[in-house]
Amino acid sequence: MKHWFPSTQKKTVVEHRLQRFVVIVCACALSTSLLAQEPIPVPIPLKEPVAEKAEPVELLAPPSGVDLKLQLQSWVAEQKVKNPAQLKMIANLLVKLEAPLSAEEKLNLALEIFSNVKPKAKQLIKDYRISDQLPQLSNPPILVDGEADTIYLANVRYYVARNLTQFRMVDRALNIFNSIQPKTLIDPAGFLFFKAACEHHLLQKKDCGKTLDQLLNHTESVPERYRQVAVLMQADLETLKEESLDEISRKMSDVERRLDLGNSGEKVQKVEDEIIASLDKLIKKMEDQAKNSSSSGAGAGNSSSPEGGADESRVKGQIAPGEIDKKKLSNNGGWGQLPPKKQASAKNIINRNFPSHYRKAIEKYFKKLATQKANTNK
Repeated sequence: MKHWFPSTQKKTVVEHRLQRFVVIVCACALSTSLLAQEPIPVPIPLKEPVAEKAEPVELLAPPSGVDLKLQLQSWVAEQKVKNPAQLKMIANLLVKLEAPLSAEEKLNLALEIFSNVKPKAKQLIKDYRISDQLPQLSNPPILVDGEADTIYLANVRYYVARNLTQFRMVDRALNIFNSIQPKTLIDPAGFLFFKAACEHHLLQKKDCGKTLDQLLNHTESVPERYRQVAVLMQADLETLKEESLDEISRKMSDVERRLDLGNSGEKVQKVEDEIIASLDKLIKKMEDQAKNSSSSGAGAGNSSSPEGGADESRVKGQIAPGEIDKKKLSNNGGWGQLPPKKQASAKNIINRNFPSHYRKAIEKYFKKLATQKANTNK
């Protein structure tokens, strides 16, 4: 398991919680096996909240080549460009809009025109282009001052936010996305898709749901690749439960992402605290389920056993006290005294009862424990 906590103390706390959780899962799994594979009781889901009154949603569509050409010509005129060579280059770019182009291709042409007219835009587009290195972050007025409600500001900010998303800088990207008025965008489908990707990664379930609904149901000319991934994100959100192991694992991945990017401030520490609190609640829930499972199993055993069966057992016609060998329990985080076949049986139960990424996480955790034990014994 990667050390994704900057604080050694918090890292130790989370590892302790995970160890307890894995032990409880194994105990519940073995108990389930012994009780004829009876499933662990599932809590009754809460009633769905009353649906809020839907607000009218505006239909978004990319501008046609003709409309975009007129908008860009008007913008160039407002900049009072007088250099003949510059005007000729812009005219050659505008002619290309007469051919059928995708929204992304139209955006690239517009950005080229912005770069030709505005040196600051040219530098910004260069700084945030996709490359093998992370961009040098800055806060120029073009990115942070007010709302982007013009064709120039909206599309330059969208370009930067889109590329920040691909650099995994989703927090900063989402701040920029939220400052953009989508009506002036050349590629509204791309804007909604990447904005939803940021919200999905940050587990902003409600906001992401609205963005995906706008993309899938109220936006024209959505590329098929965006549509397919958006449907998957929508389905994923519907199954995501608050404070579930799934949500906890995603928060852990988010902390790891932030640390990889060199972020370890208050936001990271806040997510760390949320992870620890969620683990505590999940462990408490699993412990309660384990107790209930043990109680019901003991009751079933007593009701089906003959009187006095708990005190004595009969083997080959002989009567002997009903005792078993005491096992020495281990607190080293391993599988205790379980023989290999029992270990395999427990793992199989985990495989059946939990999604595959849970199994991988548990296996990875046990491998780490085994490595630590081997290093300790050296």
